[in-house]
Amino acid sequence: MLLARSLSIGCFAAGLALAVPATAQRPAPLTPVSRHLIVVKLVERPGEKVRFAFEPAAFTAAHGDTLEFVQFANAMHNVRFKTQPAGAKLGRAAVSRYLSNKGQTYDVVVDSRFADGTYEIVCDPHGMMGMHAFLTVQEAPSKQK
Repeated sequence: MLLARSLSIGCFAAGLALAVPATAQRPAPLTPVSRHLIVVKLVERPGEKVRFAFEPAAFTAAHGDTLEFVQFANAMHNVRFKTQPAGAKLGRAAVSRYLSNKGQTYDVVVDSRFADGTYEIVCDPHGMMGMHAFLTVQEAPSKQK
């Protein structure tokens, strides 16, 4: 009888072990999306037709990228998204504070506030002098398999 009980308990325990997996299965982790830092310099170019500029003056970003506007000039600059595509909702991010000291930055993440399309960026004090840049936001290219 003792042998019968031991066998029944052993069979019951074996059945439980089969019914409950030892480790829970988890889905494979998602491949992380590459994020890029795009540095745009606010520069002074003495002796040139357009004395103040964004460098580069045209650039492309994907959602998740960070735009870092860096003050490199002696003159005060700001960053203003002058035109935006339909669906963009930049809110307060559309205009930076004034950058007056070399090395100061204005950082903005291209997130859900940004719709795909082209944005014209100006510096308010120097926009009339040609200080413009163009940002194109587009979906990140998918990796080829």
